[in-house]
Amino acid sequence: MIITSPTHEQPKSGPRPINLNRDVPQVLKLLEVVFSGTLDVEGQRMLSNSARASEGSSFLWRLNPAAGKLALGFVWEEHGRIVGNVTVLTTKVPGRYLVVNMAVHPEYRRQGIARLLMAQVQKMVQQRHGRQILLQVVKENAPAIALYKSLGFVTLGSMTAWHSSVARLRPIEPTPDMPVPRIRELRGHEWQKAFALDRMCLHPDLNWPEVLPPDVYKTTLWGRFANFVNGRRAESWVTDDENNQLTGLLHIASEWAQAHTTLIRVQPARQGQLTRPLVAKMVRRLQQMPRRNVRIEHPDHDELMNDLLRTANFTPRRTLTHMRLDLDI
Repeated sequence: MIITSPTHEQPKSGPRPINLNRDVPQVLKLLEVVFSGTLDVEGQRMLSNSARASEGSSFLWRLNPAAGKLALGFVWEEHGRIVGNVTVLTTKVPGRYLVVNMAVHPEYRRQGIARLLMAQVQKMVQQRHGRQILLQVVKENAPAIALYKSLGFVTLGSMTAWHSSVARLRPIEPTPDMPVPRIRELRGHEWQKAFALDRMCLHPDLNWPEVLPPDVYKTTLWGRFANFVNGRRAESWVTDDENNQLTGLLHIASEWAQAHTTLIRVQPARQGQLTRPLVAKMVRRLQQMPRRNVRIEHPDHDELMNDLLRTANFTPRRTLTHMRLDLDI
């Protein structure tokens, strides 16, 4: 007679698709450990609130909009403990996918977990007939950038997020003996020219998470009415040359109870002439708007713009390097 005793199977280690019914609390706690130091106060509060909400009913959590952003991705489990996570987002452009939340617990780094999670991502995207995978990484995170380069990602550029508030803004004085260009409002029929200037000045994939739609600078009567009803406003200011070609662009967007967002685009050959007047115009316009926070993202290599933003009392929050992998399908 053979007597056997039951054995308790040990949880397996390795990557697997995320299970929203049971993984979310551990994933959010992992994200808090890994990213809390790089998030602003608002981001930390949102992550903390999501983590607390996930500890309740799993069914109710599935109704949370944040759950949908975690649905496509993988976790790395070590004996029942989630120590790695990567999330994949779809975009409005078919075949274009974003990698976000690549996180490995500090105690488990340098063990190849991130590389193997990225291999799972690439396999999944290829199975979905995806063409591109894009991601952002903190510019100072050299090990992560080296990892992504070894996987075939190429660097597109780096963007710095600058923050201030209307109350803290300082005016930008004109440069003596420098002619001040005429800055006027964008005319209704010029929206395509504004979009073309934006595309010329900035790689489209540096707009995150979505590329700019071609009609982003288009204004219609119905659009103005919808903005009024919903507490939104948007305005665009431009400079042009003797051939009526746009050379500089300032865009400011505002929404009820949200920070003002701005952008400035200048033809590379005109930066020395136009950047300072456009930043000065931006500050003047913002000082006439409700006193809220202000943010602007701009290529980090533009030292002239960086100096002007510091003079206007903006503070750099973080610089993210954008990378892309083109897939053979």
